[in-house]
Amino acid sequence: MRALAEFIMRGRTQAVGAALLGSLIPLLAPATVALVTLRRGPSEGLWVLLWGLLPVVIMLALQSAGAPLTLVGVLAVYGGATLLRTSASWRHTLMGMVAINTLGALLLGLLAPERVALLVETLSDFIAQLQQQAPEPLPLPAVDATLVLGLAAALISLSSILGLILGRWWQALLYNPGGFASEFRALRLGPVEALVCAAAVGYCSLQPSNYGGWQVVFMLPLVFAGIALVHGLAAQRNLALPWLVAFYVMLVVLQPLYTMLAALAFVDTWLNFRGRKRQQPPVDPHDN
Repeated sequence: MRALAEFIMRGRTQAVGAALLGSLIPLLAPATVALVTLRRGPSEGLWVLLWGLLPVVIMLALQSAGAPLTLVGVLAVYGGATLLRTSASWRHTLMGMVAINTLGALLLGLLAPERVALLVETLSDFIAQLQQQAPEPLPLPAVDATLVLGLAAALISLSSILGLILGRWWQALLYNPGGFASEFRALRLGPVEALVCAAAVGYCSLQPSNYGGWQVVFMLPLVFAGIALVHGLAAQRNLALPWLVAFYVMLVVLQPLYTMLAALAFVDTWLNFRGRKRQQPPVDPHDN
């Protein structure tokens, strides 16, 4: 990873090459755009972004249904990297990226309804095949534009946030070893951000099941804040790496864990578990 980051930062040509190659490797293009923008500024990052969008332009010309989603995701990474560089605030950056991706998905529905219709048709065919192969009917939501746009927004939000995290980690790896770890562990949403996310998630949960994708979108800032909380508490308690590996395995396997993390992050906004741990007075052995 370090060698790849060093290669990207050697010059514009190398960064553009990595961004172009990123169309074949997940997260490489957004992470490259993020790294260059964070280190060298938005103007240099814009050059890499424009060249990196060349495969997307070709995909658009070929009428690829997923091309607009790729476009929104890369733009969100660039916007998030610019916001993180200027604000140095992960909570503001996460909220901004969710807003960009949400707006991008909604604009896709307004400006390219034929692309959305194609995605609806593709997903409907896929679900129909699943139903045919299942021994019993599966409780799957009705496929419509709301479902497709919500899933699209969730997918591009998650991928763009992960791309920015990878780019920030590369930056710390090259220029500030250990800086990303302490920065990420300190991530905690403010009351406004936490309440906005909780209200949006609550609203989506009261809607039909085809709003599930949108529920995931608005839960993401809370989920990442919950992951940061787990990392922060693990560091304070000097827990070994296998403990965090087990946590991520459970995160992949146990779907309810996402909701638990979001709830924990929401409560942490006011209780600040990491701060409470630091503020605990030393134990006097004579008190026992």
